[in-house]
This record gives sequence, C-alpha cells and structure tokens, in this order.
Amino acid sequence: MNEHIEVKFLRKNSWLKLAREVPGCGVEFDEPDPITRSVYIGIRGANNITEYRLRRVRQVKGWAPGEFRLRVSVERGVLVLRGADKDALPEGRYELRVRLEEAKTTPRRTVTMAQDGGAEAKIDVTLDERSIAPRLATDPEIARVMLASRFNDQPALEWLDDPRWRATRKACLLNLLASLRIRPAPGAPLIEQVHEMFWISNDRAYARVHRDLFARLEALAADDKKPFYREGRPHAEIHLRLLNEIPDDEKPLFSPESLVSFRGEGRPSLQTVVARPPVGSAHTYAEFDLDLGNALQDLEGFVVHMIELADGKPTNHLDMRKQLAKTRAGDFLYYAIA
Repeated sequence: MNEHIEVKFLRKNSWLKLAREVPGCGVEFDEPDPITRSVYIGIRGANNITEYRLRRVRQVKGWAPGEFRLRVSVERGVLVLRGADKDALPEGRYELRVRLEEAKTTPRRTVTMAQDGGAEAKIDVTLDERSIAPRLATDPEIARVMLASRFNDQPALEWLDDPRWRATRKACLLNLLASLRIRPAPGAPLIEQVHEMFWISNDRAYARVHRDLFARLEALAADDKKPFYREGRPHAEIHLRLLNEIPDDEKPLFSPESLVSFRGEGRPSLQTVVARPPVGSAHTYAEFDLDLGNALQDLEGFVVHMIELADGKPTNHLDMRKQLAKTRAGDFLYYAIA
C-alpha cells in the first residue's frame, strides 16, 4: 500500500521548503539560520467511515484508544505521513492539525486520500519575525563570559549584533546568562563556574565550565532548602547531543553515563545537565536550559512542565523575557525586544 499524506508548508503563499529531519528533535526549514523545530501532528477521521476504519486499525494493532502511530519523514521539501506499516493508514477523509515550534500555523486542514494513493495538505505558516536590541553588559561576570564565548565562528558580542542570526537564539543566550547570574543567589551565582559558552540553539546552550560546578550542584541538591533537585542521568536524546559538540580530542573522556541533570527551584526553572569531570581535568561541560516549571518541585511545576511537553515545543525565549523580568534576573537582562 502507498497511502500517504504530504504536508506542504506555505509562507506568504510561497512554498517554505523543509531541508531535513533531525531524528528525535524535529525538522529544519531551508532558512539562512535554521533551527530545529519540534512538530506536533494531530490526525483524526473527518467522517464516521474513516473514524470506524481508524478504530479497526487500533484494535488490530493493539493500540490504546485515541492512539494512532505514523511514520514521519522529510522528502522533496515536504513532510510525509505514512502508516506505521503498509496497512495502518486506511483510505478516507482526514482532519489534520499541525503545529510548529516558533511559528503559527493553519488551525486544521481536511484532506481526502484514496486507496493506494496520496493527499496533500497545505499549511500556512507565519514565522516569528521579532528581533532583539542588545545592550552592553555592565555586570562583570556576564561580560567575562560574553568576551570568552564564540558562536558561528564569531565573538559573541559581534554575533549578537549580526542580523543574520535568529533572535530566539540570542534571547536564549541572554536569558540563560541572567539566570545563571542570580542562581542560587546573586552573591554566589553559578555563572562564576562558567568559562565560556560555545554552542547555542533556540532553547539551550552548551558551555565549558569549571570542574567544581558538578560538586557545587551536588551540594545544592543535598541542601534541605532544595535550591536544586538532582534528577539523575538524562535519557532524552536532545541532552546527549552535548557530547557530540565537545572537542574531538576530549570526546573519549565523556560518556552518556557521565551526565547528570539538576533542576533549579522556582519558575522559570534552570536545568543543568553536567558531565561528571574526568580525573585530572580542570574543566568539564554542561548544558543549560530554562523550563517554565520544575516537575520535581511541586504539583504546579509538574503540570506546567507536562503542558510544555504536550505542546510539543520548547519554551520561546522571546516570550520568556517578560516572565524573567519579574524575577531577580530582570536586573541582568541586557536586551529589549523590537
């Protein structure tokens, strides 16, 4: 069977081509500064006959009620949806909902797919076109890390002023620096153990850090006041990418088993995934990201974090600036949104 649905994205009535799929993470558009965008896909029958066929597939496959498994791939610049196997996507009329990280999309599309045939769903996309206006950092710790950091083969200060690079990446960097500057306390911040940032995405950063950062987080997690919670070894593929970005000559020193995740109290919650430092090394590597809630802290944090996961997208750091500005980190946010 060749049943499939092609999802074609349109921006201002022009085809917005997909460049590639990033396994376990999302897709990238053919853009000057592409980011990996998570994708949420909802599919259901648009009439009673199709819904009946979907229920039969679930029964035969032993899937849970409401569950429907698809194989998703990027082919010829479009997103292609196929059944889990050749018999798992029956002909019929379907309603699709497609959501993309850092974009607004058509709420839903209805398509009709014939047996052994295909259908095309055109999804209108509006991208986030906000920009940022950076300010000179007057805090010496933030200025120190900025001067030591490089992104896209540019010094960080030049990179911030270069319009080629995406605003959400810049906001992510500046939000994380502000959060590291005040956690667990402004008088003794974690940023003191950060040597340099060397990789930045729209929702996380990788850094070379002093080996003492690992021991300090362990001590904070053991504190009765719980400024941080020890989460243990991370298993999500996105956290393991840290090991791919460290220098090649140091890769043999680190393994997935060396990574430990810690989550900070409060909202937003600073997550730090740090590699246990090798014997004799003065430094190690860490990943930093911010979540709206801390699932380990309380019920509210758990619910907020699960909503983030259910949304199928990371936090937008341009949106997060407003929330951070209401915290102690607001004194160290060196940018405005334009």
